[in-house]
Amino acid sequence: MYCPNCGIHMKTNFCTHCGYMRNGTFIENGKEIDESLLSYYFGKRYDYYNRNNNWFVAGLLGPVYIFSHNFYLVGFLLFLLDLVITMGFFVINHMFLFTKMVRLINIVYLIINRFVWATIGNIIYLKLLNNKLKRIMKNHPDNYKEMIQDYYRLDNMLTGLKYFVYSIIALVIFFLVRELVYSYLLLT
Repeated sequence: MYCPNCGIHMKTNFCTHCGYMRNGTFIENGKEIDESLLSYYFGKRYDYYNRNNNWFVAGLLGPVYIFSHNFYLVGFLLFLLDLVITMGFFVINHMFLFTKMVRLINIVYLIINRFVWATIGNIIYLKLLNNKLKRIMKNHPDNYKEMIQDYYRLDNMLTGLKYFVYSIIALVIFFLVRELVYSYLLLT
């Protein structure tokens, strides 16, 4: 039997995915309510996001991934933090390492940085999204499901285009800041 709520195959008298029981009620506690909000938001793609199967996009884009999903303030602050840490690492390498290994070390740092974002980018996104969905549920208790679906459509509208445009802007800012910092400190 397939769950009438989420469509996942039910092996027992209740759905282990959403908590739907055959008698029409739900198994609920705080964590399951959070997961049910996220599963309602993502639908069949819930497992994809919950298991971090989109690690490549989150890792490649870094803070731009958060920014692209309409969390502008947090995404911008994370981008600034990432930019400051990266520029600090680059400057320290250029000032104290007098070898041709500086570029290699910087590239290795960028690769490690992307792996870190691949690990935490989706976790941050899900936490922010869960908090947003809880606020929607609290502010609109009668029609929160419709509001969540509207927010899903808004969030996922032109996502690929947002990824592309915001990534280009982030790269331009990165290279401009790099040139400004390097010229100010007279580094080559």
